[in-house]
Amino acid sequence: MCMKSMLKVVFKSFIIFTLFFTPSLVVGQKILYTYAQNVEPKFMLSGSNITGFCHDILTELNKELKAYNIRIEYKTSKPKKISEIFDAIRKDEIQIFIGAAHSEERERNVNYIKTPLYGLREVLLVEKGTKDVFFEKNHVRIGVIGGTVTSSDVPKVGVSQEIEVFKSLNEAIEALDEKRIDGVFYSSLTLGYVIEKSKGKYDFLNQAIKKYYHYIILSKNIDKQTTEKIENALKNLHRKGILENLIKKYNLQRYVLPGNVVEILIVDWKPYEWYDEKAKKWIGPDVDVVRAVLEKIGYKPAFLTFPWSRCEELAKAGVYDAMMSVSLTKEREALFVYPKEPLSTGKSVLFKLKSSNIDINTLESIPVTVRCGYCDSYGYPEWFWNANFKKVVLTTDEVGFKLLKDGKIDIFISNLFVGRYLSKELNIELEWSPAFGGSDNYYLAFSKGYHGENLALAFSDELSRFKKAKEYIDILQKYGFSYEDFWK
Repeated sequence: MCMKSMLKVVFKSFIIFTLFFTPSLVVGQKILYTYAQNVEPKFMLSGSNITGFCHDILTELNKELKAYNIRIEYKTSKPKKISEIFDAIRKDEIQIFIGAAHSEERERNVNYIKTPLYGLREVLLVEKGTKDVFFEKNHVRIGVIGGTVTSSDVPKVGVSQEIEVFKSLNEAIEALDEKRIDGVFYSSLTLGYVIEKSKGKYDFLNQAIKKYYHYIILSKNIDKQTTEKIENALKNLHRKGILENLIKKYNLQRYVLPGNVVEILIVDWKPYEWYDEKAKKWIGPDVDVVRAVLEKIGYKPAFLTFPWSRCEELAKAGVYDAMMSVSLTKEREALFVYPKEPLSTGKSVLFKLKSSNIDINTLESIPVTVRCGYCDSYGYPEWFWNANFKKVVLTTDEVGFKLLKDGKIDIFISNLFVGRYLSKELNIELEWSPAFGGSDNYYLAFSKGYHGENLALAFSDELSRFKKAKEYIDILQKYGFSYEDFWK
């Protein structure tokens, strides 16, 4: 065989080998380049190989994206600072990054996949044994990592505090070990990993700190179709429980939640929602509807309960994602993101004992000396606040009806369905007034922020569709309600 023919054979063999064994050159495949970040456990180096929590997410995403002929690849194995990564995406040097917090400033330069990867909080890492005395100090020194969202969001934790900016987490931890600072403020993902790896050397302060999320970010040059395919791939990972398994793999359950988990604050409020001690779960028409609607948009609820006033305080602070059955008031509208579609409705009325001679058919007929109980932090219509009778603040509806029964108050304002339900439970014969303000709407109110706004919109759209389905009617009938009870 002549030299020219041999070269042709070698060249053809090389092309065939390349097409079959080099992923980047699969015919028609779209390659999106990324960088690893220089933060553990998101990305780590094992020799020259990249590993870590977000690397594992990347690997699983590639399995899903294979169906769309899309692949994510590292442009280099050298990890970069987060500021370098955002600069590279802005310049379209890379097209995707896995694991970035949201900020309005960042959103001007990159696009965000709306479904979060995982939820986390900012925490303050301290040396073990210093938690109890931390708040007793007159002056505390807190280390942050420059260029991160966390560095510009440090809460007030001491009478006087000083912020010191470090180039990397390792530098900040070193300063903590040398007692040049009292704590390190950063994400619970990273600091949780540090705590678990330290085997008792470090701990974090138990504080009610705002929840936030990490997302997949894309170059502004990525087209809409590709963005939707990546969003679908991520939703599949959540649906299959892969993010949850990866969190367990890195022993981060105390610090991180899958991004499809919606933490919802709730209190017993029969017959709308309550905790069933026998079934060990929250039930009621509103609960079942929320579960069904969230499932349809790729999320699942986790219910947490505190006293109502505490729930409202935590929801306002963004510590959790949402709050059940919140009425709409001007004050609350500034603090929550309300879906357009209400979850349910009810009527605020005045209750009295059947044996009472007080005329509650009109507000004008109620004497100014009458004592009317109401619940602290509940939302009430304007007519109640404008009424001239005495107002007595109480803690819960149950307390209110018990005091009404015992003659400690004369009348009590409550939701009509709630009052009728509790009157049977407490064996009280009651009468109630007209609904002077008509019906009240109750909402699943979301915490302010990027994720809350996205969730409220998606939830509202799906809830509107769901109310037209037989499944919705079945839920209402299960609890003794009809569609007309809420919406006619």
